[in-house]
Amino acid sequence: MENLFHKVVSLKDLKYSWILITSIIVFCITLYLDLKYNPSHVPIKALVGYGSALIISVCWGVFNYIGHVRVNAMYRKSNDIHAFVNSLAMNQEEKLELTMYLEDYTQDLTNQGKTKEEASQIAINHFKIQEFSTLSKDTQLFNLHAHFYLWGYASIAALCSLVLLFISNVVVKSSLILIVLETAFAVTFFGCSLLFFIYKIIDVMIYRKLKENY
Repeated sequence: MENLFHKVVSLKDLKYSWILITSIIVFCITLYLDLKYNPSHVPIKALVGYGSALIISVCWGVFNYIGHVRVNAMYRKSNDIHAFVNSLAMNQEEKLELTMYLEDYTQDLTNQGKTKEEASQIAINHFKIQEFSTLSKDTQLFNLHAHFYLWGYASIAALCSLVLLFISNVVVKSSLILIVLETAFAVTFFGCSLLFFIYKIIDVMIYRKLKENY
């Protein structure tokens, strides 16, 4: 549970945030102009604006995932045990136990004639295969390591949307700007939540492919 909380609050894991911010700004401007000048229907110009915001957000989703593929230790080949273990989302005790296990496994392989580099890589790959096997027996969508930070952003967006909704209905008279912000935060919440599941499905597909290669 502590590990999961650490993953959720790792908000710095977001990549290419400027693309996402651009998408949100385009959406907010489009929604504001749409509600201000065309409250009864959605003109073509507004559809173009919404479509542009969607396309930009999809591009961000792709770039963000690629950014994590490049840095996620479970996707990379590695022969450095300490660097591999330190890149995993574990607490210090778990990292120490895993390091000792991998070093013992490496020592056994070197005693059998493997070089230290070869033995380290085999030991790390063996650990990855064990992880993949565990995933195949459990629920594959929830036990993978990355992307929990999306729930952190989704929670923040949901909280902001609810706070603004309360303010506009209880504290002050509702305004167009408040409505736009409420909607933007609500859309961000649903977007981040949906993206989490999309990323998880892609993770499962990639893990299966990597397992075949090992």
